[in-house]
Amino acid sequence: MSENALRQLPSVGLLLEQPEIAALAQGDARSWVTRLVQRVVEAERARLRAADDATDAGREDLTRRAVAAVRLEHERILRPSMRRVINATGILVHTNLGRSLHPERAIAWAAEAARHNLDLETDLDANRRGHRGRGVETKLSLLTGAAEALVVNNNAAALWLAIRACAAANRVVLSRGEIVAIGGSFRLDEILRETGCELVEVGTTNRTRPQDYREALRPGAVVLKVHRSNFVQQGFVEEVPLRDLADLCRDAGHVLVYDAGSGQLADVAGAGLAGHRTLEQDLADGPDLVTCSGDKLLGGVQAGLVLGRADLVGRLRDHPLRRALRVDKTTLAALDGTLTLYLEGAHLRSVPTLAFLSRTESELERMAHDLLARLDGAAPAGWRAEVVAGLAQVGGGCSADAALPTRLVQWRAPRAEIEACHRRLRTGDPAVLARIGQEGLAVDLRSLRDDDLPLVAAAVRTAWEHLSGNRREAT
Repeated sequence: MSENALRQLPSVGLLLEQPEIAALAQGDARSWVTRLVQRVVEAERARLRAADDATDAGREDLTRRAVAAVRLEHERILRPSMRRVINATGILVHTNLGRSLHPERAIAWAAEAARHNLDLETDLDANRRGHRGRGVETKLSLLTGAAEALVVNNNAAALWLAIRACAAANRVVLSRGEIVAIGGSFRLDEILRETGCELVEVGTTNRTRPQDYREALRPGAVVLKVHRSNFVQQGFVEEVPLRDLADLCRDAGHVLVYDAGSGQLADVAGAGLAGHRTLEQDLADGPDLVTCSGDKLLGGVQAGLVLGRADLVGRLRDHPLRRALRVDKTTLAALDGTLTLYLEGAHLRSVPTLAFLSRTESELERMAHDLLARLDGAAPAGWRAEVVAGLAQVGGGCSADAALPTRLVQWRAPRAEIEACHRRLRTGDPAVLARIGQEGLAVDLRSLRDDDLPLVAAAVRTAWEHLSGNRREAT
């Protein structure tokens, strides 16, 4: 670190006097631009302190550098905070990329709701305050057979509210083999303890029997069963089926809450998800309440759905903290649009997640060759392309055991160039997130739409042009 360089670092006031920055800091913008300049100065100070070389850059050079950094940050901060990403990973419900793509109907209805006032909580016929979400909840009941439904902001909230409102004895009973981690650092047991309930673990990691539940029941306790959607147990295992557990709880007078996880409305056995049950099937087995997500296999927006007994759903609706978990009008409108596609029978072709799941291998083969044709003759020397078979994933913490046949356009090239191309693709605008592995760089067609192909081709061409430029400079 050079102490002289630190002394030469321009002050915030000096930078604000520079014409290029002064033009940005006009009127009401001055306060936030000043804060932006402060951050740039702090970042530059940290960079100088961390520098290994004893640079003696003068004030003029440091000022020029800081002005350029402020302009760059100013441009960046005024762009949308989230960048479009084209998902070429083959993970259909990619949590880090926002999970399910919304159907066009959902997008249109949400935009209409955002643009106008609407009868969100107004009963226009009766000229009185109405019930938020009533129409959406009616559609959920029709699609699942639930007596009543409630929408909150995500499944963790739905589960928390269900346990908190129904556990009169502040006691929740759960199989030890179903205490899952649900993404990031969030663990189910930690969420349940935040309800204020005592968590009673029964059985063992791999085996839980009816008697284990019976021995743990106390008056007012709630029994919770969790669908293990993000991992699979095999081998010496035993669990109590949902229907049997529902019978046990009914006979003993206890509420059974079932966390179904992914929220599947349609039968997608033909898409390689055999054995995955619909919400209607789950409810038919007799749990008192079922909770699930709205943005996984249902293919809609982020939401938590609660389905089941009218009296219990009513209890959740009347809970004081339900207001803290409610969704806004655009979320309700988007969910409304998605559910209507199911009612119309148009879901398999119009809900993107289901369309991705339902694609045939011949469709994927066609898309792969379409992409190759768009890149014909553009590859740098030494790059070899081929269409190969592979396996895609559902993602989103659901269907961990499902492997979906797919097609990949795969390129083999020197490793350094593969990595450089992958980096260029993921930092572009739009970004293209592709697969990279020992076999090379690959684009998975199952998670792409047809209208993504021209953009992917353009991004790959740009990456190759940059690579070719680097080759010329190296020679």
